[in-house]
Amino acid sequence: MKLRLILALAFYSNLALAQPQPVPDAGLRAEMQGHWEQAVEIYKQALQLNPAQAQLWERIADIRATQLKAPALAAEALREAVKYAPNDARLQHKLSQTYAAAQDTLNALTAIERALELDPKNLEYLRMRATLAATRGDYALALDSQRRILDLAPDDPDALLGIARVHYWRGQTTTAAAAYRDYLAKQPNRASASMEYILVITELGDYTHAMELLQDYHQRFGDTAAYRKQKARVLAWAGRPTSALAIVNALEPAAHDDHALSYTRTLALHYAHRPRAALASLAEFTRLRPASKESTDLARFIRTPLRSNLTFDYGYGTGSDDVTIRHAGVRGEYVINPETRLFGGGDRQDISTLSGSGFEKPDGGTAIGYNRAWLGIQHRYSPKLALDAQIGSGTAEGNGKFIYEVGADIQPIDELSLRLSRRQDLHAVSPLAAKRGIQRRANTLDATWTPDLRYTVVSRLAYDTFSDGNDRWEVALAPRRAFLRTEHLNLDLGVSGRWFGFDRDPRNGYYAPSRYERYALTAFTYWKISDDDGVSVSFSYGPSKDNTQSGFRNGGDIVAEGFFGVYRDWFLDVKAALGNYGGGATSGYRSRSFGISLTRRF
Repeated sequence: MKLRLILALAFYSNLALAQPQPVPDAGLRAEMQGHWEQAVEIYKQALQLNPAQAQLWERIADIRATQLKAPALAAEALREAVKYAPNDARLQHKLSQTYAAAQDTLNALTAIERALELDPKNLEYLRMRATLAATRGDYALALDSQRRILDLAPDDPDALLGIARVHYWRGQTTTAAAAYRDYLAKQPNRASASMEYILVITELGDYTHAMELLQDYHQRFGDTAAYRKQKARVLAWAGRPTSALAIVNALEPAAHDDHALSYTRTLALHYAHRPRAALASLAEFTRLRPASKESTDLARFIRTPLRSNLTFDYGYGTGSDDVTIRHAGVRGEYVINPETRLFGGGDRQDISTLSGSGFEKPDGGTAIGYNRAWLGIQHRYSPKLALDAQIGSGTAEGNGKFIYEVGADIQPIDELSLRLSRRQDLHAVSPLAAKRGIQRRANTLDATWTPDLRYTVVSRLAYDTFSDGNDRWEVALAPRRAFLRTEHLNLDLGVSGRWFGFDRDPRNGYYAPSRYERYALTAFTYWKISDDDGVSVSFSYGPSKDNTQSGFRNGGDIVAEGFFGVYRDWFLDVKAALGNYGGGATSGYRSRSFGISLTRRF
């Protein structure tokens, strides 16, 4: 009898503790008077007598969160509340929000996961989960959350936009662009999302399409600051720094310390060939965005071309003319300041042929070595002009020759860059030419013209004189158009024409037709493995002939090049080519070559 009485008392005591208790009147009066700390103390005293009061713990959490601005302490109170109401999804959601306010995203995610276990179809909880996961960089979880929302609410606009953003944050720009298009097809009047889509297209490198989208944005949403900032960004990346800087300078007084403008200014100064100003702008951007990935990436892009370096290279080329050239060398650059650098190097070429090829030395020997060494300096005098000069010597079997090159890089306008050079070197394309000491003095004008953001035209004019009294002229023209820009693949297609000729053929060991011409369809691809690694493959195919042929013959070539460590301390460049057309230094129509270089940056 006594045991039954004890058990009954315990049961009814626990039942009383589990029932919601009234909020103490003294606490309510303290709240009405704004004495928030006093109210919390009153409630805590009540909880000492009966801690199993989830609603009172929640009330303390609300006061700490909203009135005392102490989200961490509010989270402590809510932890007690959920302890006594473990199956209350609303409290778990509230705990997640409170952790998030306290910047404790890990515990916030744990709480929202528990809320979803209790109420798996709650859209608000799923949105919270997506936001928290994205904040922590858990993009797979964020994407899962958005897709679960779409399962419950097909065509939910926020979920569609969230999916597009998650793909962008994951670096999946091609997929992100498609997701933004899906979203904007249903929500065409969202200016912010339209601008985000333009940003994605810009990062894909499709600058023409980005400018078209900006024009449409301008017509629908007006000449906003966001429009002008993004237009400047596109122009900077597209190699139009003058226009980009004009926009930045106009916006900057009203948008001081704007990180987006600072980024664009740094980029534009780099493309404007103002390295010292670009470094100063980079320092300012880093101040605005310290320790961010954006700052790190921009710093690598700006500083890599300004680093001293040392390169070791090796390669060979051979063809159906039975001439093989192997070379090995070292070259380096010492950057004195952003505008000035010293450079130099040396290499050896081993040139060989087969007996009976017609390219042997006069004494019948089939091989010769050619050693070179040089030293030079380059200085940028202004954004529009850089000059360089180098001198050295080359020796083939004791026969020393003076070699040199002088050049000027000229950029009169953003759309046009020129390279004017004169160089002298031994024309060491065969044992015969090297042994006879044939020197070539080449005068070349190379031009790259980008009339708009889609087309590029590369051209060359050249006139060479040779020490054996021969002269050579050359004209080349190669326009191409950008066709594809995706996350991993770029594709340009074009045509090319090349014409050259010599005054005569002195039969001194080099190919010297009176006229050569070649026409080709061209394709240029680049596969982006990462920001630091990629592979380019170029193709050409078309007819060619020289004056010794009765008609054109078709031929082509393929050139593959791998870049590994574009912005890292160590950079590896590997290149291989196969050709089946004329126009080389000697008369062979089929050729193959391979080269590898390893660069260490300091």
